Amino acid sequence: MQCKICKSSVSEIFSAQVLEKHKANYLHCSNCDFLFIESPHWLSEAYEESINLSDTGLVNRNIFCASLTSLLSYVYFDRDGVYLDFAGGYGLLSRRMRDIGFNFYWHDAFTKNILAKGFEHTEGKQYELITAFEAFEHFENPIMEIETMLGFSRNILFSTLLHPQPIPKPEQWWYYGLNFGQHISFYSLKTLQYV
Repeated sequence: MQCKICKSSVSEIFSAQVLEKHKANYLHCSNCDFLFIESPHWLSEAYEESINLSDTGLVNRNIFCASLTSLLSYVYFDRDGVYLDFAGGYGLLSRRMRDIGFNFYWHDAFTKNILAKGFEHTEGKQYELITAFEAFEHFENPIMEIETMLGFSRNILFSTLLHPQPIPKPEQWWYYGLNFGQHISFYSLKTLQYV
């Protein structure tokens, strides 16, 4: 199999049980340091409830990300521009940014828009900035998702937790999210520099 980032050869470094029943083979690329699950066939099951019960920091993370995004937007981007939260969950960040005064829209392929109804992304719309907080680890095909985002805007503000060095075993790193099965792609600084 090839790396989903750089197309180099990959090797399996371990396997783990996801959602307490599915075997996941974790593949690593020594060229770009990307770590990913070979075939996450359980994603429809994992997204039956798109926001997992173990995500206890959801509200605080969105409040922090709204503060950060508004500050960066005031300083570096067009204050009157149109913005998009990609993989926006229930719409909390979009709603908060609209409350602050930014023209923010929402997009998420897996989650029902609860808090930003009426402000959904429409095809063909261009944005000053796209936010994608804690989304990259959910991408089955990261390059394709990033290309999609770049079709909407040339600016992406994102966050993801970088995998430690050396790469930890499944029981040594909580971010694998074995209990909810939605985290399937893991990056290092080297991976992101390659992207």
